[in-house]
Amino acid sequence: MHLLDDIDKKIIEILKNDSRTPFTEIASALGLSDSTIHVRLKKLRDEGIILRYTVDLNEDLIEKKVHGLIMINVNPGHLEAVIEKLRAKYLITHIYEAHGDNDLIVTTNTRDLDELRELIIEIRQIPNIATTSLITILKIWK
Repeated sequence: MHLLDDIDKKIIEILKNDSRTPFTEIASALGLSDSTIHVRLKKLRDEGIILRYTVDLNEDLIEKKVHGLIMINVNPGHLEAVIEKLRAKYLITHIYEAHGDNDLIVTTNTRDLDELRELIIEIRQIPNIATTSLITILKIWK
């Protein structure tokens, strides 16, 4: 298992801020060569530390203005089957397994409240979902 050193942590922090940052810019910021950054990133990917590069969208510009957290409780023994059904839903952005009052916490971005309502209805129809509750996000600060 690869232990992250300070350089790895700095590379990751730069990429978390902007995953499109060129190797040359990372190298310059850290006082290293481009090839060193390339080798370190390859190692981080090969070892599964960096899984993928993502895009942070301006949801307002793509008409996804209503954000929600959906708390879900699943009947015992059916968690993975429910997760597979949830993963297939386009409007679900993240699925978190939790320990506490809820088995799953799901994040979603929808156009409007009607689309959010329809998603909740679809989720409630998935077999072995015991209960759901919704928190509507009013403003995203970070």
